Amino acid sequence: MLSPGFQHRPFGFLIRTPTGPYAELQAFECTQRIPSVQTELPLSSTPDPVDGHWPFWICATLVFAIAISGNLSNFLIHLGEKTYHYVPEFQKVSIAATVIYAYSWLVPLALWGFLMWRNSKVMNIVSYSFLEIVCVYGYSLFIYIPTAILWIIPQKAVRWILVMIALGISGSVLAMTFWPAVREDNRRIAMATIVTIVLLHMLLSVGCLAYFFDAPEMDHLPTATATPNQTVAAAKFS
Repeated sequence: MLSPGFQHRPFGFLIRTPTGPYAELQAFECTQRIPSVQTELPLSSTPDPVDGHWPFWICATLVFAIAISGNLSNFLIHLGEKTYHYVPEFQKVSIAATVIYAYSWLVPLALWGFLMWRNSKVMNIVSYSFLEIVCVYGYSLFIYIPTAILWIIPQKAVRWILVMIALGISGSVLAMTFWPAVREDNRRIAMATIVTIVLLHMLLSVGCLAYFFDAPEMDHLPTATATPNQTVAAAKFS
């Protein structure tokens, strides 16, 4: 039985709302959150920015999308080669999880600490809570889920076009969301902060593409066999 501050709605999730300590989140409401975060850039305008459930699941979905798509991409590229033997790369799930969750938690933690420090220097700077920053980073990664699936296409040009589109959308979300928090600060510090945010986001995007999809696979290459002439020549020099 829920306490007086709760409203019961079946198959929901508990989140904080202005009407009570917690309320339940319906699935159709979650589908409305993601597009709103991609379009309504200021953090104060996003719906229930303290909801941390769906950013967590967005990151989890992205981890499996990257790992599975990377395996499928490698399989399709070398499909039909007699020297290629497919081996599932389960370690990619662990590596993707480490990278995605480290980025979505450590970078917001560093940014939150920096904003708190600058807020003590410049009192009129807009301040965001740590959970708000985590949620913005989590929602900004949603665009990479369909992008990772489309990375299965074995064309490098298409992959790089997709990563640039995803980076432009999600990077602009981060830049325009956190700009109000630093625009009252020193101009150089404000610009350096936004550039750092975008560069770290770019490093994540390019790094995932390069490691999980463009990494060369050496285990399928044929081994060089020595010809009789090479064997005789080697014997003469020995």
